[in-house]
Amino acid sequence: MTQRPLPMPPDQEGERQRSIPRTSIRLFDVSFTRGSAADILAAARAHPATGPRLVVTANMDHVITLSENPAFRKAYDGAAARTLDGMPLLWLAWLRGERGARRVTGHDLLATALCEPWSAARRVYFICATEEIAEALTARVVAGGFPASAVATTVPPIGFEQDEVYGRALAAQVRAHETTLLVLGVGAPRSEIWVDRLGPALGAPIVLAVGDAVNVAAGLAPRAPVLMQRIGFEWLFRFAHAPRRLFHRYFVRSWKFLWLVAKQSPRGTRRVTRDVHPTIERVQQKS
Repeated sequence: MTQRPLPMPPDQEGERQRSIPRTSIRLFDVSFTRGSAADILAAARAHPATGPRLVVTANMDHVITLSENPAFRKAYDGAAARTLDGMPLLWLAWLRGERGARRVTGHDLLATALCEPWSAARRVYFICATEEIAEALTARVVAGGFPASAVATTVPPIGFEQDEVYGRALAAQVRAHETTLLVLGVGAPRSEIWVDRLGPALGAPIVLAVGDAVNVAAGLAPRAPVLMQRIGFEWLFRFAHAPRRLFHRYFVRSWKFLWLVAKQSPRGTRRVTRDVHPTIERVQQKS
């Protein structure tokens, strides 16, 4: 029997059958979906299939970009599900009394989507930053049991998200592949904005904007040790492996996050309940 080379997410065992999350966590005027990676994918699948069902993974840099980039904010607002990826966001949720909040990373989502028996990943399309990543990722997915004909990849040029003609052509390729799972590993905010702008031209796949998680899934980059992940030092591990690329983000730009936290209302956490249809949300301010 061929063993799947892709990593099994830590929350997968015993969670084959999960219900759609019934509440969300409100931070920075964004509703984050509760639950495990399986829960979040279930919520995305339950979203009306009128266009791509985007899942975004929030970290400190995303929060800062949301405060600066209206197009990125629009993409977030239209997403089918949003996760707390960065540990500082999880800590903030805990400080606001959301003790049941949990971290769900792009790594968790990608591993779950590719490994779960109920996975939407019957026809997967990867948009990668380099040919090396695309080839390695395809090889690992095929080795894990996917037919080669069910896997497609593209390496777009720099600035592709601003090229309408190229974007439409790429969207047509995604749709022609009959893609059910679209994975973008080309970074934020370009991934999220591009998906939001193309909309139904992409069809109605589940879309995971997971950045560097594709490098790890391809076996081309290491993941931080579990202990570093749990205590909030994964960023330090990543910085050690890409100091030039990440110095400004972690040591200059990140200070704005503290200012944004200070602006948060102490009553900024809200409870979200479901109405008749599971994808219709009614937001109620906690009393």
